[in-house]
Amino acid sequence: MAMSLRMDRITVTALNDGASHLPPMFYPGLDFDAHPGLLETDGTYHIPARCFLIQGDGFTVLVDAGTGPKNMPFPAELAAAAALDPAPEFIAVGGALPGALAAAGVAPQDVTTVFLTHLHADHVGWAAPGGKPFFPKAEVMYGAADWDALIAPAPPEDFARIVMEGARAAGVLRPVDTATVEIAPGVVAHHTPGHTPGHYIVRVTDGDQEVYLTGDAVHHPLQLNSTGISFLSDADAGHALKTREELLARLAGRDDVVVGTAHFPGSRFQRVGVEDGGRTWTDA
Repeated sequence: MAMSLRMDRITVTALNDGASHLPPMFYPGLDFDAHPGLLETDGTYHIPARCFLIQGDGFTVLVDAGTGPKNMPFPAELAAAAALDPAPEFIAVGGALPGALAAAGVAPQDVTTVFLTHLHADHVGWAAPGGKPFFPKAEVMYGAADWDALIAPAPPEDFARIVMEGARAAGVLRPVDTATVEIAPGVVAHHTPGHTPGHYIVRVTDGDQEVYLTGDAVHHPLQLNSTGISFLSDADAGHALKTREELLARLAGRDDVVVGTAHFPGSRFQRVGVEDGGRTWTDA
């Protein structure tokens, strides 16, 4: 089910494309034994592949493009490394985004811009599945530094590479490399490297309200107060931590700021509160 936040003139809607099933090793520093409810019966932590629809006067922006229509088999070598026997059939399941957009009254041709917070496979899937753009009238924006780091060295059969090279061949890509870039009126992306070199978050400002869409700058709810939890695919875990702490400090205690996360359970927008010297997540 989609969750929408109506601002003054802009609406932000959380949409889900599917889920990834990640073994505990993906979260270095997280003691899953101390949080037994996090793991499902298959021994993995299930996270959504969330995208965000931003609708305003004259623009429809999609932030991130999910896993896409292809389910990704669970790699045998990863199952062995994680001691999962049996392992889930798929490490990532996608395909729900078109239906979620339709439920929100949006057709692929209505999307004017797709902004990719970074170029990992679970964020680019519907940009150009199979190498063909899914949003025929949309420009696809992304952090330029991610191309050489993630796409160029990937093997030809890599899903994200196929998607991004298809988008490039179609002439719809717009790489960005500035500290901030305006996507649409009131919608600005901010460079927040660490998880990947070209990672961006998106800030939506309308009247006296702000919405921050954090991509993978914050990957797990427990990172709110634990600086020891990282993510396996962080390009630079130390830089990712610095970026995350600066972002959370900026958001904490602000009633005028709402946060939308890519991989937290549920689909509600949240605020970062301050309580007894620590930070808390509260539903917006």
